[in-house]
Amino acid sequence: MQRAALLVFLVALHASAHAACQSGLAERLHEKAGTQRMLIHELTVCHPWHGHLGRSVVVLPTQGAAPGTLDLDILVVQQPDNGNSDRSTIVARQRQSVPSRGTDAMAVSDIEFDTARYRLSAQLQSFGLRIYRRSMAADQPASSETLSLYALDRGNQLRLLLDEFETRRERGHWGPGCAGHFEKQERQLSVAPLAAAEGKGVADLQVRQTESSSVNELQGDECVESSELPRFSESTLRFDGHQYHMANSN
Repeated sequence: MQRAALLVFLVALHASAHAACQSGLAERLHEKAGTQRMLIHELTVCHPWHGHLGRSVVVLPTQGAAPGTLDLDILVVQQPDNGNSDRSTIVARQRQSVPSRGTDAMAVSDIEFDTARYRLSAQLQSFGLRIYRRSMAADQPASSETLSLYALDRGNQLRLLLDEFETRRERGHWGPGCAGHFEKQERQLSVAPLAAAEGKGVADLQVRQTESSSVNELQGDECVESSELPRFSESTLRFDGHQYHMANSN
C-alpha cells in the first residue's frame, strides 16, 4: 500500500514538473536562450530548486550536433514574485552533450530533476538530474539510470560536479522458450557528514552498490526463475577540485 502511494506521488510530481514546461516556460526560455535547434518537448524539465526562493531548474534538450548525441541546455532561472514566466531571468547556464544512444542500443527515454538535497558543504548545495535510457529490443531488454550533480559557485557559474554516474543498470537476454539470464546493478548515493569535509571543503559521496542476477529455465512444463544471492559493496566518490571521481572500493 505504501509503495503504491509512493508511486502515485512520484507520477504526480513528474506530471506537475512537466506541466510547468507545458505552460510555455520551456518554449519562452528556449527562445530567450537563442538555441537554434528544435526543442524536444517530451524531455524538457521545469522544477523548483528547493531551498532557493523563486529559483527553478529548466532543462532544454535538443538533438546534438554530433550523431548519436543529445544537447542539454541546463538553466537556473529566477522566477518573478508574481509568477509571470515571461519575466523569468536566466541566472546561470551550462550546455552539455550526452549520448542519446548508449550501449545495448539504449536510447534516452526520460530526464528528471532529482528531488534529493545534496548539501556538499555549508555554502554549497547542488541539484541532480537523472537520465533514463531504455532498449526496445524484445530479446535483449536493458535499461539504465545516471545521476549528474550541478552547483552554482559564488560567481553564479553553473558547474558540473558529477558527470552521469550510473546508479542503475538492468540487462538480460531471452533465449528459446522461457530461457533467459538477467543482471541488475543498483547504486545508492549519500552525502558523507559535513564534518568530514573540513580541510577538503566539499563532502565525499558514499556509494552502496548491490548486484544481483537471475536465470529463467524450463523445468517440466513450468518456467522457473532462480536468483543468486545479491552481492554488496561500498565505495567513495571524492571531489578533486573540479569533479567527483571514484576514490576507493571495498
